[in-house]
Amino acid sequence: MTDNDINRSERHRAESDARDWLVRLSSGTLSGAELERFKAWRDHRPENRAAFDRERHFWKQMDLLDGAADIPQLPTTPSMTRRAMIGGSAAAMAASVAILTAPAINTWWKADYIVPAGGQQELPLPDGTVIALNSGTAIKIDYRPNLRLVHLLRGDAEFGVTRDPSGSRFRVAASNGITDVEEGQISINMVSDTTTVAVVSGYALVASPVSPDVVDIAGSMFVDLKAAQQTRYASGMAPDRPSTADMEMVLAWRQGKIIFEGRPFATAIDEIARYVYEPVLLRPGIDRSVQVSGVFSTSDPVAALRSVARTQDLSVRRIPGVAIMIS
Repeated sequence: MTDNDINRSERHRAESDARDWLVRLSSGTLSGAELERFKAWRDHRPENRAAFDRERHFWKQMDLLDGAADIPQLPTTPSMTRRAMIGGSAAAMAASVAILTAPAINTWWKADYIVPAGGQQELPLPDGTVIALNSGTAIKIDYRPNLRLVHLLRGDAEFGVTRDPSGSRFRVAASNGITDVEEGQISINMVSDTTTVAVVSGYALVASPVSPDVVDIAGSMFVDLKAAQQTRYASGMAPDRPSTADMEMVLAWRQGKIIFEGRPFATAIDEIARYVYEPVLLRPGIDRSVQVSGVFSTSDPVAALRSVARTQDLSVRRIPGVAIMIS
């Protein structure tokens, strides 16, 4: 075997492994140990990182072409399992899943901690702060001198923040905005490009849009929150005026509930989707702005999807391990 043959074989193996990792990352079901194995594989050889970057970039570009109208037809044979599909064609599976979940792949790439669908986790930090993470939540820890920074990449998190004797501020970055806390308990919810910050106890400052690295927020749009108040901001927009927070709704996920009151249909679907393993797809043409309300159990998210879908006379079809389609 020549050197060219060996190099070609190694490139082929790296590309094949990259596609397989892309599929597994997109599924949202990786454990923390598996995520560490992925990072070890990625960092083991430059060829591995390059192959994964190429695959990720390719499917991201595909995702940007024409949106949902160009999503390839998913297999409809009931007997075709995810294992059989991967075994038959890893590339085909990557095409089906990665196109639909490119944002999730980018989240996996950045995150230090990710809670699988259906789970919850409490994460104690070295300074005594405790973070409670909801199903499908992803965060990155970025502690620095004089700044205890946590990036909320998606999902729900409740932060029990302790005061640092050195005066280091605690900051959560989400959707191009920041929340600063000295001491207290706050809940932050990020769905799509909208972030909601509620103060359970203590005091918080919320600014947007602003870099997580900023020291002086003078000139930025910000609001101050006290206990039982909340604000909301969309990515790139200033935060709303403080309003009274419905704590039952804010902390519903801690009690195994999903509560909506006048939520846009698409936002409600996105919030429920974090509790299922498969990506949830909406048929083009569905009115995403219709407002929905209800109380659902996190233990049966598919039933919650069906209930919300019925508000528009839509049906829910699940292909286990592949996708859930609302049409």
